[in-house]
Formats: sequence, C-alpha cells, structure tokens
Amino acid sequence: MAHNTTRKLVAGSLSAVVQSFLSEVYLEASESGRVSLRALAGRLGVTPPAVSRMAQRLVRQGLLRREGACGLVLSEAGERIALKLIRKQRIFEVFLMRFLGYTWDQVYSVAASVSAHLDDELVERMFVRLDKPTRCPHGDPIPTSDGRVPVIHEVRLPDLADGARGVISRIASHDGELLRYLGTLKLIPDQPIQLVARAPFAGPLRVRVMNGRFHDEHVIGLELASKVWVTPKD
Repeated sequence: MAHNTTRKLVAGSLSAVVQSFLSEVYLEASESGRVSLRALAGRLGVTPPAVSRMAQRLVRQGLLRREGACGLVLSEAGERIALKLIRKQRIFEVFLMRFLGYTWDQVYSVAASVSAHLDDELVERMFVRLDKPTRCPHGDPIPTSDGRVPVIHEVRLPDLADGARGVISRIASHDGELLRYLGTLKLIPDQPIQLVARAPFAGPLRVRVMNGRFHDEHVIGLELASKVWVTPKD
C-alpha cells in the first residue's frame, strides 16, 4: 500500500505544506547531519507535536523513515520531491533578483511562499532564460533536473587558517537583517576575502575584503562568521 501511495504522490498530488516539510527535512539534514523533531519544528515555526503528526503521516506514505527515537530520514521518493522543490525555489529566487528587482534579503521569503505552486515547465523556461544558473543568490547550489546536487568544496570562514584567502561560496542564512548587514560589508557570494587574524578565546575575526587594488577590513563576531562559507584558495 505504501509503495502505491508513494507513486501517486510523486506524480504531483502533494500539497505545498508537505513539499515544504520534505524540503526542510533535506536542508536540516544537509546542514546538521541529523534531523530531530525539535530542530525541524524550529525551522518550520510550529510545535514539535505538529511535526510529529506530519512525520507519522509521511512515514506511512513512504516519504520518510524514523531514525532512532526522534530522528527523521527522507526516503528515496521523499528526497526526489524535496530536491524538486528546492530547485524550483532557487531558480525562482534568481529570477526575482534579475528581472523583478528584488534584493537578496527579500527573495527567499517570496520564493518560499509560492514555489510549490509554480508550473514545472514555467520554472524550466525561467532556468533557460536565466542562462542556466548553478547557484541561488545566497550561493546555495541549484539541484539539477534529475535530482543531483553539485558539490561545493568549502569551509566555514572561522575554519580558515590565519592569513588564508578564499572566495565566499555561500551564506548559510536567510535572515533578512543579517543579509543586509553582510551586504554592506561586501561579504557576499563570489567575493574574494582573507582571514587576517582572530582574537583568542573564541573572539571576533578580522577579515579583509579584496576589491582589486583596494582592501577593506572588518571585524565580525564568531557567530556571524560561521554563517559565511568559503572556498579556500590554494
């Protein structure tokens, strides 16, 4: 029964709520390595009991599996659905910025609210019109149409060695205020930077933004720096 139900769901009858739930499971697993009911409730802005009820339903439908007492893992079918929605959302984010004048701190909330309702062909036409982007405005990779996620070789900014250089690959946050602040510092994807030094005892970092012949230096806290992912330069 679960197998037949899953085949019907994959065909496109899932609600936007279910698709978003599955995509958040995928994202939480990617960022934290494990998906707990409590962490997922925080991502979705609902209570743990509400997450538990939805999880039980999706386990019965073959889209999720239980892992331990409180953990969740996507099934193969669930992962396909999650990646399809993530692809739609990230393509639409790029479209919103390039053609509709949205800023990078605005696009996530707009795209998240409508992406599950977008027609597949419409999104693929957007993708071609945008010259087939590989990353969203925050630097996150756009899954391919067959469900593969390009690998980005990266580390968190605090994990760079003192004096090391790199290029910002992505920002691991969709908080509008945080993104606006990082934008004022030019700490954005594709920006070359250098970790100049760090204060002892988990103190702030001094980073240099490389703008051609001109360099700007900023001091940022460890928590904020941990949101910045960097591709190290050899």
